[in-house]
Amino acid sequence: MTQTFPRVLLTLLLTIGFAFQGFAQSSSTSSDSGQADAASGSLAGDWPRAFETADGATVTMHQPQVTKWQNFTKMTALIASEYRAKGSEDPAFGVIEVSAATSADRETDEVVLSDISVINVNFSTLTRKQLSDAALKVGSLLPTAPITVSLTRMSASLSDYERLQDTKGLSTDAPSIWVSEKPALLLQTNGKPTTAPIKGTSGLEFVINTNWDLIVTSDPTTYYLRDEKSWLSATTLKGPWAVADTLPDAFSQIPKDDSWKQAHEAMPPQPIVGGAVPVVYYSDKPAELIVIDGQPQLEAVPDTALQWVSNANTDVFFDTTDKEWYFLTSGRWFKTGDLQGSWRFASDSLPGDFQRIPDGQPYSIVRASVPGTSESDEARLQAAIPTTAQVDRKTVTVDVTYYGDPKFERIKGTDLQYAVNTSFTVILVGNQYFVIYNGVWFVGSTPTGPFVVADSVPDDIYSIPPTSPVYNVTYVRVYSSTPEYVVYGYTAGYLWGYLAWNTYVYGTGWYYPPYWVYRPGFPPVYRPWRVTYGSGTYYLPGRGTFNAHWGRAYGPYGGIAAGGIYNENTGAYIRGGAAYGPYNSGGFISVQGPAGNQFRAAIINGNVYHSWNGKGVTKTNNWARSRTQTTNRWKSKTDKTRLRDTSRQKSDLFANRDGHVYRKENGNWQQHEKGKWRPTESTSKGQSLRQTLDRSQAARQRGNQRIESRQESIRTNRSRPQRPSTQRFERRRR
Repeated sequence: MTQTFPRVLLTLLLTIGFAFQGFAQSSSTSSDSGQADAASGSLAGDWPRAFETADGATVTMHQPQVTKWQNFTKMTALIASEYRAKGSEDPAFGVIEVSAATSADRETDEVVLSDISVINVNFSTLTRKQLSDAALKVGSLLPTAPITVSLTRMSASLSDYERLQDTKGLSTDAPSIWVSEKPALLLQTNGKPTTAPIKGTSGLEFVINTNWDLIVTSDPTTYYLRDEKSWLSATTLKGPWAVADTLPDAFSQIPKDDSWKQAHEAMPPQPIVGGAVPVVYYSDKPAELIVIDGQPQLEAVPDTALQWVSNANTDVFFDTTDKEWYFLTSGRWFKTGDLQGSWRFASDSLPGDFQRIPDGQPYSIVRASVPGTSESDEARLQAAIPTTAQVDRKTVTVDVTYYGDPKFERIKGTDLQYAVNTSFTVILVGNQYFVIYNGVWFVGSTPTGPFVVADSVPDDIYSIPPTSPVYNVTYVRVYSSTPEYVVYGYTAGYLWGYLAWNTYVYGTGWYYPPYWVYRPGFPPVYRPWRVTYGSGTYYLPGRGTFNAHWGRAYGPYGGIAAGGIYNENTGAYIRGGAAYGPYNSGGFISVQGPAGNQFRAAIINGNVYHSWNGKGVTKTNNWARSRTQTTNRWKSKTDKTRLRDTSRQKSDLFANRDGHVYRKENGNWQQHEKGKWRPTESTSKGQSLRQTLDRSQAARQRGNQRIESRQESIRTNRSRPQRPSTQRFERRRR
């Protein structure tokens, strides 16, 4: 039985490695982005794709255009296609519209498509005989295997999509921002500095609520601050600080474990690299530091009134028109007329020249944080795409521990309460306790459980305001459920990234003071909350995540206080091994298990469902692949359809919903009609069409650029990538 022409084309598309914005047929369940990219073999965007049928006809398909992504669970796309019968010089042009269910994973940059079908076809110039010829000897059913898509390409290709709503209630207050033209450090404690004894030592304590190695001796009180393999000392945290050439003898008693490994590597102290003693700025709240290598060196930004500070360790610009300096951190812009003065919020009033910052420059990365740019729009879109997982009701649970008896405080503006003396997020709604852990909701009748997987979440939880430290839980939802499993999903807000001011920012801007647990006979326990500032956080377009300023200025591992948790079983602190900032960093140490003797770092970025190690929690893109059937698949052994070399051709054709195919020649759009290429109409309708085509063309180009950037990032294997200015002016950790 012969097929219809659209089925022929789609069969060809799916079964010969057709890369739909980076598609590849795959049965792999690998979550590694490099493997996923390699599997597709087509992410570089080699278009068009041409196939020759057994009867000598040629079918050429140009790069698809995603037109809609409804609720980020179902997409539709248009494919401009050509059909050339054997011996014919005149191709027939047409448009195919396809749809598919989707499941996205931002971490691996992939979307899995399933339930793929043709929903419309327009090849009006083909005869019945041509349709029949094209269909000969090609399988009788559509392939059933899911298709892997590059999320980068797919999101970039969405030139038109529904306007995404901004988060309301975020703070615009500027943090303390210091500017130094000399080498400098930002020493931060998360609240009032608090000390605890170092087990096994005599007369030594350490500051709990900072990510620096900050050790205190008494009589007289002296602070010792480790700067890589050197030490500074001062009698107060505000300084003045001086080089410590020697250390007290008691330092040799510090335990030789992972908590103090780097401290021991700095004993005895070594001279400061470069010989210049850094300026130490101290803050007991999240702050930011701009380090300039001497006087600002201003580099003109082409075709704008902006100048870039090329010798700063971060993104700073000067506007020669309004005479203001602009600084970007955590996706937000702040401005000042005096680098040593106060700063004001500026994301909602950026000069138009910021949108004209060109690509290809060391500072071009900031475009992703400029409202109204295509990069900002794409960042917002990716942030709104949910990452989902299927959770087994029977096998998945959570054990919640507290430091002492459970204590709850009211969430202002609601009737809800949240637990403060635990590293878990527990919310009391009425007489039920809801726990969110690694992207999964649980419910129980007591604060300590037992807890079971929740198949619904009260609406009241989604009224929690950004002023609450547990606001991020409002970005995790139940998508569907059955008696066997529940499908959960989270968007970027769960990882502390929010749509605001027509761009994408990190953090709510509010400061949540840490909670301290004081009990007789025990040292204090430190429970920090996430912070917006204090890490030099910036958006990394290549990976679609926020990254912390990685270097010495903000302390070991970058960022504000990680602190430590006291373990009653050992009588010692487990110190935070990673900073309290974004990019897969541990925010604090969590005590797990009834005995409180298991420890792990909280996840900030990446796919949080990995944390379950596959134990009852399956990412839905992997689950979609597991449903792949092996029957009725395309039988390539008996068919003579083959891929033709199209490396010398350009993918210059575009489709529109009206069923016509378009191309751009000498800067002008043309429409194929009745066997000829004709100029598009000069009417207002034609103008609107040309604008749509321009956006589609720009989106295609952006998709190619973004995927090339991602491939380069994977090739260089940078686990913690840096922006160019940061690479030049920071000393690396040793």
